[in-house]
Amino acid sequence: MNVTIESFSSVNDPSSYSDISKKFTIKGNAGYSAEVINYGARIYKLFVPDKKTSKTADIVLGPKDLDGYLADGANHGAVVGRSANRIAGAKFTIDGVSYSVPQNDGTNNLHTGDKAYQFKFWDNEVLDKERTDRFIESSGIPGLFDNEDKRSVGKSVLFSCISEDGENGFPGKLKTDVLYAWLQDDTFLILYRGESDKKTVFAPTNHAYFNISGHDKGYVGNQLLTMDCDKVTLKGSDNCPNGEYLDVDGTPFDFRNESPVSKCLDLTHPQIRGCKGIDQNFCLNNGGRYAKVCVLKDDKSSRIMETWTDLPGIQLYAGNHLDSSDNKDGAVYNQFDALCIEAQMYPNAVNIPGFDSPVIAAGVPKFHACGYRFI
Repeated sequence: MNVTIESFSSVNDPSSYSDISKKFTIKGNAGYSAEVINYGARIYKLFVPDKKTSKTADIVLGPKDLDGYLADGANHGAVVGRSANRIAGAKFTIDGVSYSVPQNDGTNNLHTGDKAYQFKFWDNEVLDKERTDRFIESSGIPGLFDNEDKRSVGKSVLFSCISEDGENGFPGKLKTDVLYAWLQDDTFLILYRGESDKKTVFAPTNHAYFNISGHDKGYVGNQLLTMDCDKVTLKGSDNCPNGEYLDVDGTPFDFRNESPVSKCLDLTHPQIRGCKGIDQNFCLNNGGRYAKVCVLKDDKSSRIMETWTDLPGIQLYAGNHLDSSDNKDGAVYNQFDALCIEAQMYPNAVNIPGFDSPVIAAGVPKFHACGYRFI
């Protein structure tokens, strides 16, 4: 059995939500395991070995129990949607029909609203290896299922939820599935599937906070980052892309060659200063194919994490506003103690014709994938 299930509730009140809140442990190859919970379809823990010392560490930050996640405003480990990131003016138009969604980030919409994916208890199911591989193959994403290393290790967890027509102002009854699975090549795969009865926005991401030294090891600025990216989307004063681009050459966003994460924590740069650190969409060169787009190397261990995705962008965020103490293992989290590497559609893409559209057709399933591979 490489998947086990148990209740996930409050430390102070174990009976709280015990009937609906579940935690799943998914075992990968030797030393690798993940714990995911159905509240927000979140990654709770992700254990990865240091291959030189054989020591294993949990590399995902997060609260210690369900109460912490219920009060969490930072979306730790959550699947965010149906529309992740920002929509300018909290308005958009599909086929001539205008829609208004909650203004919860100044005048913008950020991460959908109060009934978003990250605040739902998701339905859940354990899939055997055959069904897991069949689900991955059914995505049809180029590059995702093209060799034996991309097959699953064994069982997986499939989370599902419904976003009703009009929920948070978005059109269409949208069913979303999220598969979590370990692959043979030590990739922890997140595979999204969305299908709606009307044209709608489908633009999820996962908001895990990574520290590949260990979730409680502090500052990530000395870790080394490489990104297959020649430009970023330029943000206006509202922290939302305006349709223009900025070439990374000569900027703190140039990670085409391996550089320390601290490079993009330069608060003198106007695109960084207003966010108190990096919070930027990087435009990937993957051409819509599931491919390696990012590499993060630890400065304190042998851990190396690659990010693979078919999505066009990555939002890089360094936990600029982290400030909490009631966390796993008694850890204290401070600014720049983590790096979010959020594979996504570009922010505000629903309003900018030049960006890949997040609008999906009625009755046609749409898949996206993000894999975190450890080498």
